[in-house]
Amino acid sequence: MFPALREGQDLVSVNWFYKVKAGDIVVLKQDGKEIVKRVQNVYDREVFVTGDNPKESTDSREFGPVSMDQVVGKVVYSSYGQNIPTP
Repeated sequence: MFPALREGQDLVSVNWFYKVKAGDIVVLKQDGKEIVKRVQNVYDREVFVTGDNPKESTDSREFGPVSMDQVVGKVVYSSYGQNIPTP
């Protein structure tokens, strides 16, 4: 699968008031950086996130589920000029 966003090229709009569900693309804080990943599963207070390109992505398969406290917001729009697709 090709990534929905191009690293270093796309600007995104983020909704800070959100309810996260599987398939959403989120911005999260990980190791002092903001990263963008797709939500695979939602647990009580954690999410399991993956990259759209699993062969090249560092994600929850490596660092485990992420606390909801680390989720900054849900991506709702990209500089492609379109709503963010979900699988």
